[in-house]
Amino acid sequence: MAIAKATALTWTHSVSPSLHVPQSSVRDARRFRVFCASDQSQKGNEMIVSVTGATGFIGRRLVQRLRADNHDVHVLTRSRSRAELIFPVKDYPGLVIAEEPKWRDCIQKSNAVVNLAGMPISTRWSSEIKKEIKDSRIRVTSKVVDYINASPGENRPTVLVSATAVGYYGSSETRVFDERSPSGNDYLAEVCREWEATALTVNKDVRVALIRIGVVLGKDGGALAKMVPLFMMFAGGPLGSGQQWFSWIHVDDLVNLIYEALINPSYKAKF
Repeated sequence: MAIAKATALTWTHSVSPSLHVPQSSVRDARRFRVFCASDQSQKGNEMIVSVTGATGFIGRRLVQRLRADNHDVHVLTRSRSRAELIFPVKDYPGLVIAEEPKWRDCIQKSNAVVNLAGMPISTRWSSEIKKEIKDSRIRVTSKVVDYINASPGENRPTVLVSATAVGYYGSSETRVFDERSPSGNDYLAEVCREWEATALTVNKDVRVALIRIGVVLGKDGGALAKMVPLFMMFAGGPLGSGQQWFSWIHVDDLVNLIYEALINPSYKAKF
């Protein structure tokens, strides 16, 4: 399978079509330390960020990145015990882990929310699984938006970064998609449209960034962790012709993109 080299262009093809991405900020993201933007009202440059999907492959790396830059993180989870295994207190002192009954309080105490939750799609699809793939995304996003909207103005987060996917565009063996391309007609495109539409029902005073994510690669998990063992056993090989395009991004690049969307007011979806 032909896999394109990751570039700054990979990032711009992973975000909302209505989202303006400053090219210089993306290109230079690896060369300078990103600090909190001036629209944060808390002391200094520190943010308080609530994260759904924090126990997943992307979420774990994002939590590490945020804490490395001295931001406070609220892990919004359905399983406190699982989250505590992933984020042991000895390694993550002060990390707030909250199950669903506490999500509202956490969100109202946050400056920003990152919504990454959703059932993985890398499984065999039955009608029941397809329903859960969609419902898991819509359900959590709707809950997050409701809690943000119910927050008193002075306690309302100022930014929502919500995941979606390049599945929005549908699939093609020949076409090239960018942020201006229309949505596709298949199942994943339908999921992404509803997912994004739900996020965009948030209060108009909240800045929204929609991140359309491709296949996320990294040595510690994600798609690569499932592919590598086959090649280690000499069972791997090209899929189909091996010439089809493959939309991917490295997990570190994606975390940097989410981080930039949190702090850079230029990242904003147009309603």
